Amino acid sequence: MSMVLLSVMSNGKKVALGDNHITSYKGQLIDVDGDGTGTTEDGYTARDIRRRNKVKLMVKFDGLTQKEYTDLMAAINQPEFQLTYFEGTFKTITVYAGDRNFELIKASSEKDNRWRLDVNFIEY
Repeated sequence: MSMVLLSVMSNGKKVALGDNHITSYKGQLIDVDGDGTGTTEDGYTARDIRRRNKVKLMVKFDGLTQKEYTDLMAAINQPEFQLTYFEGTFKTITVYAGDRNFELIKASSEKDNRWRLDVNFIEY
């Protein structure tokens, strides 16, 4: 039995994302700079940091059935949503789904199709 790394709230209930299909799970902490950030003529860098340690998760799902792919895309096709993710402990943040790259990796019949999905979850 594998651990559920990601889940979202969808239609009032918690839904595991791509359970047993996550093949790559990578996080990044981002600082959000304001307009006052830049480099002066003499090479001095000035930073106007507005927010620190915003999370960006880059996740790859592989071998999704047609139904799993459709359900996953429906769950993340919202302007924003609550995402619970694992980073040593479970944390819940408000995110949106950024770039979504999809690939049909096995085409046979709609029932037997297999999909790959790469998606970035970016914290607000």
